[in-house]
Amino acid sequence: MIKIENGLIKLSDEIKNAIIVAQSCAKENCNPCFSPAHLLKGLLHKNSGIREQLFAMDVDVYYLDEWADVRMEGYPKDTRLSNPIPADDGVENIFQEAEELNLLGEQEELSSLSVLTALITPGVGFTFDQLKTFPLQRDQLLTKFFSESSTDTSKTKEKSSKSDLEYLIDLTSLAKNNQLSPVVARDQELLNITETIGRFTKPHVLLTGESGVGKSVIINGLATIISQGKAPALLTQSRVFKLQMESILAGATYKGEIEDRLRKVFKQLEQLNRPILFLDDLQTLIDDKSGNTGITHLLKSELNKGYFVLITTIPNDSFRKLIDGDSALKRLFEHLNIEEPDTTHAIEMTLSAVSQLQDHHKLNIQLEQIAEAVTLATRHFSERKLPDSAIDLIDRTMAGTRAQMDTLPGEIDQLEKQLKATDCEPNDIEIIDAGLRKFLTYIGQPQDELNELIEPATNCYKMIDILRHEISNQSDEINFHNLATTVARVSGIPVGKIMTRERDRLLGMEDTLKSTVIGQDQAVTAVCESILESRSGLNRPGQPIGSFFFLGPTGTGKTELGKQLANFLFQSSASLIRFDMSEFKEEHSAALLYGAPPGYVGYEEGGMLVNKIRQEPYSVVLFDEIEKAHPSVFDIFLQILDEGTIHDRLGKTGDFSNAVILFTSNIGSQSIVDQFTEKKTLPASDKLMESMANYFRPEFLGRLTGIVPFAPITKENITKIFNLQLKELTEALSQQEIELEINNKTREKLAEEGYSPQYGARPLRNIIRTRLRTPLSRMIIGNELQPGQKVIVTFDKNNTLKLKVK
Repeated sequence: MIKIENGLIKLSDEIKNAIIVAQSCAKENCNPCFSPAHLLKGLLHKNSGIREQLFAMDVDVYYLDEWADVRMEGYPKDTRLSNPIPADDGVENIFQEAEELNLLGEQEELSSLSVLTALITPGVGFTFDQLKTFPLQRDQLLTKFFSESSTDTSKTKEKSSKSDLEYLIDLTSLAKNNQLSPVVARDQELLNITETIGRFTKPHVLLTGESGVGKSVIINGLATIISQGKAPALLTQSRVFKLQMESILAGATYKGEIEDRLRKVFKQLEQLNRPILFLDDLQTLIDDKSGNTGITHLLKSELNKGYFVLITTIPNDSFRKLIDGDSALKRLFEHLNIEEPDTTHAIEMTLSAVSQLQDHHKLNIQLEQIAEAVTLATRHFSERKLPDSAIDLIDRTMAGTRAQMDTLPGEIDQLEKQLKATDCEPNDIEIIDAGLRKFLTYIGQPQDELNELIEPATNCYKMIDILRHEISNQSDEINFHNLATTVARVSGIPVGKIMTRERDRLLGMEDTLKSTVIGQDQAVTAVCESILESRSGLNRPGQPIGSFFFLGPTGTGKTELGKQLANFLFQSSASLIRFDMSEFKEEHSAALLYGAPPGYVGYEEGGMLVNKIRQEPYSVVLFDEIEKAHPSVFDIFLQILDEGTIHDRLGKTGDFSNAVILFTSNIGSQSIVDQFTEKKTLPASDKLMESMANYFRPEFLGRLTGIVPFAPITKENITKIFNLQLKELTEALSQQEIELEINNKTREKLAEEGYSPQYGARPLRNIIRTRLRTPLSRMIIGNELQPGQKVIVTFDKNNTLKLKVK
């Protein structure tokens, strides 16, 4: 027999007759089961009740009858038949689908109309391809079904209660019970929303903004003021419901099932007094790539009826893609953009959210550390927005700290047992030593003191005592070290760099850069002075930290200074964003920076420059060899230098206020070389400005922080540069426990081979590769050089380079 889910739905007499007819058809055709085609024959029988309705809809019932006959011919035959003949899986699916429709229409019995509607639902009784020749559309029957359901139902609006509402969460009730997080620093946004939803025309609100700025949380504030009676009089009886998007989307199997679920939601809302529906992330429903375009039409239809107010959110890029082009849908909404809060407001928002985190993790955090979390999140999690990024950082930190506090004592006990059981074997002690070092670092033991304490293996017991003492005195409060440890774990940046205060680091910036960029002291000084001025707060707000034009011969360190600057200021050489401007010679290629026009390939990706600066807002942006760029590119440069922001064709904003902008060029290199050769000095900036005016627009040059000349590389400096570049090879060998020994005379000779007046220090890397790295690689692969050995590099009497293994 037919299995109706939960046994709650009754079969009408019409359906019982249709089943009897279907079983008779199956028996006549020697089919072991009756199928959707047999059921269709039963529904079309004169006793089913649907036949006259189909005639009234001007449907060719005789064609439907023949259509069913054709489908029945394809079913398998068998002489051994059960009595009664059972239904196959397709029929079971049809009745389950019809049951869902009855729930939506609040019908008690399965009728011929609901079963036929389910039968012609693609993927239920028949496939989409099979139904292509069926002369009746599911939507036609749905309209008739729901119109009859609304006529037959005797339920009143008061009968709808909170327990009846499927797919909905009553935020107003949660607010009354203080189960919603408080909303702060969004008073103006809440005022705008309450004013809009109180309007007679176009009361629906569309909130746009980047993910993480707090669009969804604002609705908690709306529910709260309504529950507290602080809303305008028109809204005092309203309730705010949040659509459970996951439940709406989960398990949808056939085309149109999501629309059916939404229809049920709208039918529930229709029974209430001016309800407010909050639909978070509208793009998940109406994204055309997901095949849910029918939902857009359903939304338009229901919104125009005016029995409820819709508040929905959508990210900026999805708004431009899905809403901007649909004027009919866009007209229904009042568009409100939610901006990322500034640091002060972000701290307030984070503070309001931490009480729940503190209760959950049984840890505390003070206002000072909340402010530090906002700063760290802004700097290191730039791909996300405040306040979400700061709240997430605190949550991660508390989770990690609580886990360590709960498990660390047991892990230390385990290491102590291993230490006692090893009988002081060096290899085992080394493993224990590493574990104890990790724990000491976690609790904030300074690295220099740590090394002093634990250098001998016998100090393991002493380390255990230190750890137990620190754990017993450990506070339940999150400190800056805990936050920095979390950032280091997520970003990969050493915790020491994160904990170093910027003020202290900036004071040593010039010396640090001079030690890594050799022979360019004047350039380093000029850049450092400008950056210190910017960081002191005396520069114009909104502009980049600094914008410099690096001029000089190739191989003098222009790009290298950019790398080291990124590594120093932003703790990572990955914070250098480099554009080779020779790739933007043509006018059409220049569009890559700010995005392709609508209709062209790549339009949806946006602008390359905006995308990169949004990913790394704290960065050094290097435009290499800008003399090769198309003139139209300089319009972008002017906007960056003047306003600190640009917009791509999708409307996304790129903020350069936390970036250093560098331009490089070889123009004027000869004059720099000539003056340096003759006078050992570099041209003044004003003189360089005059010579550059022949190549670049004056408004571009006038917006620069400085024009910085780079001196040619001298023989005196080439050995220092060689030693710096050799460190990479030395460190790679040391990881394999191989020592590299090269005396000063050999270093000078190799450096001299790599010196070129024309190419500067650029050939040095090739010398290191061909003279050292390649032969050493062959020796390692051939087992001539093994861990624990030393390789000595010298020149013999014939000036031939020799590599001796010792």
